[in-house]
Amino acid sequence: MILAILTGCFEAVWRRMFGSDGWNKPIIQNRFIQHIIGFVGVSGALWISGYHWAQAVVVALALQGLYWAPGHGPAFDMSRDGLPDDEMKERYQKYFWDKWVKFLVPAGGWYGFGYDFLWMFFRYELPALLVAIALGSAYFGFAGLLVALVYAVFWSLKDCGKIKNSATAVAEWVAGFITGFLLII
Repeated sequence: MILAILTGCFEAVWRRMFGSDGWNKPIIQNRFIQHIIGFVGVSGALWISGYHWAQAVVVALALQGLYWAPGHGPAFDMSRDGLPDDEMKERYQKYFWDKWVKFLVPAGGWYGFGYDFLWMFFRYELPALLVAIALGSAYFGFAGLLVALVYAVFWSLKDCGKIKNSATAVAEWVAGFITGFLLII
């Protein structure tokens, strides 16, 4: 359990670093360096927790390349920017799950809160399922749902005035922690 908490803390710091562009520090601003740091931390934690080194490497690669690397820019604010312009719509549509969300959400609700929530759910859940299979852990199968919920909750709390700081920053810390914790438990 201690390793799960430590891995959660590592991923929380890592996710915030990734979201804040390396806190404008020259070396860690580089996305490649950020992914190397994440890969080393996650693969090391998995190896220490008893996973075979090859499994740890595969999971860490999947986490960095499929779970964290793709953008979530169009939907992370849970529709707080209002209706998107054509450029933003193209960003939504560049991901194949956008078609699934359009199928599930009536046209009048496109780009609203529920639409963005489902978009974020698919965005994180699809790679989370692959990671869960690679880990042989059902727990990580909930990661995508939890990350989407984290962003929805913290943006809603921001709307209510319960969060004074950036809802995105707080959500990144929490989403990172949950991700790291679920990797190890």
